[in-house]
Amino acid sequence: MRLTLRNMLAYLNGIIEDPAEIEELRRKIEESEFATGLVHRIRSATSRQRLGAPNLEGRGIGLDPNSVAEYLDNELPPDRVPELEKVCVESDVHLAEVAACYQILALYIKGTVEVDAGLVDRIGRIGIPGDGRPVAAARRPADDRAVSQDPAGAAYIAPIPPPAVMIPPSPPPQTVITPVRKPFEVPEYLRVGQRGKWKPLAMTLLLAFVLSAVALRAMGPFDRHHPLMRLLSVSPAVDVVRGPSGGSETGSEPGVDRPAQSPAPDQDAVTPKETAPKTAVDDPWEATAPSPGAKPSPPSGDALDQRPDRKTPPTDGPPAADTEAAADRPAEADAGEPLPTARQDDMVPGVEPAPGGLSDPTQPHPDGDDPVASPDASAAPVDVGYVKLSEPNFLVRYVAESADCFRLPARTKLFSGDRLLVLPTYRPEIVLTPGVQVVFTGPSSIETKPHNVRGEPELAIEYGRALIATAGVAGARIHLDLAGRKGSVTFQEAASEMGVEVSHYLPPGLNPELESAWTVVHLYTTIGRILWQATDSESAMSIEQGQVRVIVGDQAETMAVIQPPAWMQGTDVRDVDRLASDALVPFITPDRPVSLTLRERTEDRKSEIRSLAARCLAYLDSFETLVKEFGDDRQRPYWSAEYSVLRQSLLRSPETAARVRQVLEAFCGGDAAELYRLSWGYSPEQLREGADRHLVDLLDHDSLHIRVFAFENLQRITKKTLLYMPEGSAARRKSSIQRWKEQLQSGAIAYESPPSPLQHPR
Repeated sequence: MRLTLRNMLAYLNGIIEDPAEIEELRRKIEESEFATGLVHRIRSATSRQRLGAPNLEGRGIGLDPNSVAEYLDNELPPDRVPELEKVCVESDVHLAEVAACYQILALYIKGTVEVDAGLVDRIGRIGIPGDGRPVAAARRPADDRAVSQDPAGAAYIAPIPPPAVMIPPSPPPQTVITPVRKPFEVPEYLRVGQRGKWKPLAMTLLLAFVLSAVALRAMGPFDRHHPLMRLLSVSPAVDVVRGPSGGSETGSEPGVDRPAQSPAPDQDAVTPKETAPKTAVDDPWEATAPSPGAKPSPPSGDALDQRPDRKTPPTDGPPAADTEAAADRPAEADAGEPLPTARQDDMVPGVEPAPGGLSDPTQPHPDGDDPVASPDASAAPVDVGYVKLSEPNFLVRYVAESADCFRLPARTKLFSGDRLLVLPTYRPEIVLTPGVQVVFTGPSSIETKPHNVRGEPELAIEYGRALIATAGVAGARIHLDLAGRKGSVTFQEAASEMGVEVSHYLPPGLNPELESAWTVVHLYTTIGRILWQATDSESAMSIEQGQVRVIVGDQAETMAVIQPPAWMQGTDVRDVDRLASDALVPFITPDRPVSLTLRERTEDRKSEIRSLAARCLAYLDSFETLVKEFGDDRQRPYWSAEYSVLRQSLLRSPETAARVRQVLEAFCGGDAAELYRLSWGYSPEQLREGADRHLVDLLDHDSLHIRVFAFENLQRITKKTLLYMPEGSAARRKSSIQRWKEQLQSGAIAYESPPSPLQHPR
């Protein structure tokens, strides 16, 4: 028996009578991850009260009620069945409609409900169109239906001819009343002539004035920095006074005019100059998001590990002692529109500046060296590239002054020392001069570096995935810092392209606060040929097209790629997440903190948007909403993806793992210790020592959080679900738990292959 949607509905509603066919379908559903997820979606969608319903007057396959009725009656042509089932699989609304209608028909077929004869007769007498056919197959009288069985095993209701049309009696004769014409009268509004016409005009002008004032006020306060004032007047631009440390003497923001101050003897002279106001046409790359100012420090609990064993040697980039890096930017970048910054009332309450941030030049250096005297300390951020136009994908940048991240609009300039983050499901693109294009796929943490003395770009990737290519230049080179693993890549051919994946791996069962995760690097050659030259190696390694260089710690190996990973093709994102990401984009604006907007979206009425917002917040080191998701049974379809995000967050750093533990303790009380232990996973040795039995016992725990975490562990270990539903009642969970106990007794709760850092992180 084929595993189709109709057969699956027949299996779920108990229509199939053959035990062999029932067992065959159950086995196929358990072996198919997609089918198992679809079963959970069907049960979840049919139980949601505020899901909605399709339009009654819809057109097209899947939207027309007649098509759904023909599908349920097994009268839909076979060539149209796959198209309708595809609509149901992609839409919870249509899936719930088909499943609910099938469930109602199944109850009638099995005779478990009694239908009032008067209701049946009333339904049978619903209006008939002119051609004599019923409006929809679902509206045919049910008392004379014949139950049949289709070849697939699903029952359907055979059609019957419509009831006889009754001829109504002749209507009684009616008296024809001739209307009496009234004399023509001039309407009142024509008699007044032109009086009163000025009132609508005055109201229109007043409304236009109010709308214009509101629009102008939305562009900023009415001062000399307002765009309208800049168009009507010319304001002098003053060079920023620099101190010995190379930073701005005042704490001014880039692009904002400050009054000149008398320089100290060892300071540069102030040179006022007249410049015309710059518009977007003059410099299309002008940044419209908050500038990073100085080199930003990581967010609290930064995604980039700050452990002593993972720090990298100092580079040519700007040090943390630069308190105002924007002072050394070109004058034309400061003469344009003022860059918006986060207002104090827009900031999230309780958010403090990140630890390990900008250092104070007046304090002694921890190592005893004076950062001001160092040659690298006086280096200011330099222009290294820009954000390429790639809507609806977007990139966010961490701003140290507000301790938050802001969206970067297209064509925004990038400077050395920028901390960039890519949120899940998005694929933004940047261009590093000269001519290196980088496309990030999925969650990533990046830091831009200044060019070396030969003008070659450099990029640091702490975790994430990227596709790197040149603009048709053979021999181009880029320097990479891959979570502390440094090297350079040379593109041997003009059309060469490579893929980079940086992840962290910790064997399951180890405490992430006490053990350091391994750095795992994959270097793919998708087009052409590249040379990888590690900093600690004297010889370069050639990676041909179709090969991958895997680096785990101090070990490295080049091997053939049997099948390119899904993230390179853009097929690693589920359709529901892609729809959610498109719906989330309009809410993320450059002038508002990303975390604040995401917290608002966690209250969205759509479950897919709530889940995506919670996962995005986890990469901003905010785990409160993610933990709450596991206690909401409406979020059942997204628990697996959310649990994967939680486990990956533990590997970023011991500080991040400690923050996850603190959130669990704050929201889960006495279950926090058990949940934190479940988030580590279990090794094969721990399973043999009794952890497998412990996981099965937790499937019947009173806490939904614990049941979800235990089930996710079992699912990742055995690749099975056994139709267990953590959110179900104790009676509904009983049969599935019994099957898990049978797996336990047979010793089947074990890894198919030992855990390895080469496996895809889950």
